[in-house]
Amino acid sequence: MKFKNLAFSVLFLFINLLVYSQNDINQNGLKTTVITNLYTTDTQAKRYQIASIGYNSFHWQSGGLVIIELFQTSYGTGYEKYIIENGYSQGANSGSPALKLVESQGVYHSGKIAVGVPTDLTTSMGDKINRALPIYFDVRYYATYRIRLTYLQEKVDVVTNINQISINQNPVAVNIQDFSVSDGLTANLRLTGAGNHYIQNGSLGIGTTTMGSHKLAVEGSIGAREVKVTATGWSDFVFKKEYDLPTLEEVEKHIAEKGHLKDIPSEEEVLKNGINLGEMNSKLLQKIEELTLYMIEMKKENEKQNEEIKDLKDQLSSKKQKL
Repeated sequence: MKFKNLAFSVLFLFINLLVYSQNDINQNGLKTTVITNLYTTDTQAKRYQIASIGYNSFHWQSGGLVIIELFQTSYGTGYEKYIIENGYSQGANSGSPALKLVESQGVYHSGKIAVGVPTDLTTSMGDKINRALPIYFDVRYYATYRIRLTYLQEKVDVVTNINQISINQNPVAVNIQDFSVSDGLTANLRLTGAGNHYIQNGSLGIGTTTMGSHKLAVEGSIGAREVKVTATGWSDFVFKKEYDLPTLEEVEKHIAEKGHLKDIPSEEEVLKNGINLGEMNSKLLQKIEELTLYMIEMKKENEKQNEEIKDLKDQLSSKKQKL
């Protein structure tokens, strides 16, 4: 009987150790830890401190990257993936830690990751103090989550040095103010590196979700040092001999009847449809070239009139001399 009890106790301990060991996996230095049952049972939002990272961002260090995945396990789908960048030049000693939401899936989004204020450790590297960065998980509105952390640091119970991480698998919740979580990526989009960058398919909206037929739609102003528009044609046809330049009388009649220049959209059309920048520049150039032709023609007429006036003056002067 005692042997059976001992065997049962050993088996129970082995099962518990096996279950516990499933929370931590080490695959050749790439480690993962799972924290379960982080929740709030009502509308009161909660905060859990799930980890603390030891680092010194002024010096070269390994393991500055931590990936945190949030899996909602209650009443609906919800998934977020965060990356914490806390390596060289990204931390309290030099630069700032970067927390990035890189993926968001599912219907419900009731949890998020936040970083706290770094605290000094008693150790240092070179002339710079080592520090610990607290990592928090916030949850709201009846949600329950399971969290997976992937990291390179040495897992310890208490962080005392760089390249260490302590993970609290039984954190205590504290009440916080309610918050909202976007159902899309809220991190800043930043593209770095040499070469060209592409958005291969689809359309891009900035400040708007109404793109229409446009590849890029912007609700607001656009600032640029230079804008180059690829045109499909230009207005130099005005200077060709076969161009039928309307008379000024025809221009006057069109303005009186339509209220705008021929080939130029009306105010009503512009307010309704906007303008095509390349097309409008071409039309405006057309009108400038037509005005240039009118001025050349008027100059010729003026010169002709001046010649006629000069002849009349000469004739009048000659007659006066004879008299």
